[in-house]
Amino acid sequence: MFGVEGDFDWATFDHPTLPFPTLGSVSQHWIGTAAARVGVVDDQWLVYGKLGAGWVHSTAEVNAFGQTWNGSSTKDGWLVGGGLEYGFKPHWTVRLEYDYLALANWTSATVPAVSLNRDVQMVKAGINYKFESGISDATASTSRGYSRDPSEDEDLAQKSQNPIADLISVPFQSNTNFNAGPFNRTQEVLNIQPVVPLHISADWNLIARTIVPGISQPNPILDSNTNGIGDITEELFFSPLHSGALIWGAGPVFTIPSATDPILGTGRVLLGPTAVFLMTPPHIVMGVLVNNQWSVGGNPLLPSVNTFLAQPFFNYNFPHGWYLTSSPLITANWLAAPGQQWVVPVGGGFGRIFKIGDQPVSANIAGYYNVVHPTGAPNWQLRAELTLLFPEK
Repeated sequence: MFGVEGDFDWATFDHPTLPFPTLGSVSQHWIGTAAARVGVVDDQWLVYGKLGAGWVHSTAEVNAFGQTWNGSSTKDGWLVGGGLEYGFKPHWTVRLEYDYLALANWTSATVPAVSLNRDVQMVKAGINYKFESGISDATASTSRGYSRDPSEDEDLAQKSQNPIADLISVPFQSNTNFNAGPFNRTQEVLNIQPVVPLHISADWNLIARTIVPGISQPNPILDSNTNGIGDITEELFFSPLHSGALIWGAGPVFTIPSATDPILGTGRVLLGPTAVFLMTPPHIVMGVLVNNQWSVGGNPLLPSVNTFLAQPFFNYNFPHGWYLTSSPLITANWLAAPGQQWVVPVGGGFGRIFKIGDQPVSANIAGYYNVVHPTGAPNWQLRAELTLLFPEK
């Protein structure tokens, strides 16, 4: 496969480039690229590499040797990258890509001058729509959508409640956290969490789950909120197709410092293991998802990170798509002071599988009270979720 592609992105991220005692950062505001793409196609998979050029508009700030310097510049450089693309439905693909954009160093107008590194490394995850189907008619014939049969509602509900089911879904999860910070303000986190299963062999699936948070964060000093995008997390679960009564999946989880404001993220690259275990007796889906992440990169001037997450879940399904649900999010910050490490919520709610036009969806609402939480953290939460489901028959 041969082709040419280009893109243009607005950007709001920065990175430190200077060691102590010099303080400074370089911020990227827009990025444009043009590249040739060469790949190999195997059934529904595409493996490709790319080579081309890129342009970046950057600003920089240096505070060194008793001087303050600010600059702005647009610079071109060379681009190299590669990735994987998978066709999961007619006209639809998902892809994961890494790009490296090399730019010349920038020299500040200070005495002595300071050399600023402004190279850019990018990890991209995307969902693409193709105007012409890239999947054969034989493959496409197995993806005919969802038939509205009430007897299938419970089965679809159970699949939607299984984090590693062979089901494409796009959840929109609103988490409203009350009484946060010294002014008892409300924190809002809207997680967009597309889940895509990939059939990597006759015996194994790879389930990719991306979490993109939109956050309204109370300011810890002023009686106001900061709004923007938080750090993006990617979870990858390798799961056997025939695992018996105990269904499981395990793999890596990583978080990139994509926050649009320092208050909305850690500023660190996080990496660690994740796993999920569950069982599905009649009418029930129950299990637990766990992970732990450590800081392995990012801004070295910011605090290290060592966080644990456990999400036990229990769902009971009734006829006609109704269900009860409980999935509290238990977290621990291992580096916090004793007595300030844990958040432990309890609660639950209800939901239903239904259709909007021809689109099957799952919607639920639940409330959780934090019986254990650090000082200044929210004490209870309202969670509302709407999930688009894309079952295959």
